[in-house]
Amino acid sequence: MSKLAPVALITAALAVAAAGCGGSSESAQEKWANDVCTPLLNWSKQISTLANDAKSAIQSPSTSTVNQLTSDAQQAADATKTLESDLKNLPPAPASNGQSLKDNFTKNANQVNQAISQLETSAKSLSSSGNLSQAATTLSTTAGQVSTFSSQMQSAIDTAKQSSSDLKKGFEDASSCQELKKQNSSS
Repeated sequence: MSKLAPVALITAALAVAAAGCGGSSESAQEKWANDVCTPLLNWSKQISTLANDAKSAIQSPSTSTVNQLTSDAQQAADATKTLESDLKNLPPAPASNGQSLKDNFTKNANQVNQAISQLETSAKSLSSSGNLSQAATTLSTTAGQVSTFSSQMQSAIDTAKQSSSDLKKGFEDASSCQELKKQNSSS
């Protein structure tokens, strides 16, 4: 039995040391906020890159412009489907009205998915017509819808922050939410 005592002490010491490593852990509210903001941030970056690519293609058209726009639209649709899936798979927020907060994000993601699906359909029809004027109009309309979506998501974040001081702190502390806020303020 005396041989087990040092092993037990070492095990206990390692457990205490491991518990002390890693600094403070994130709260449930901060984790949920990161789970909301990370897919929003990834989507926002992808859409911004694709929008810039599309603008450049239209400003300097070539024989491959319509194909590039069609490809950009497909990538936007794929990114949006991923966002929608990520937000649908969120658990309810750690708050008394957690399910309605989650549903608010899901509803907004469904709306932007519909707008992007329309873009994808329009882009497919462009590949057969090759009409750059039509492409510019389609992109402009979709850009407006994406801008509206970004505002709606910010409103959903604000609503979540107002629902509880813990969620507000979670969104303020979440690194992906901080980065999303910086990106949105520079856009």
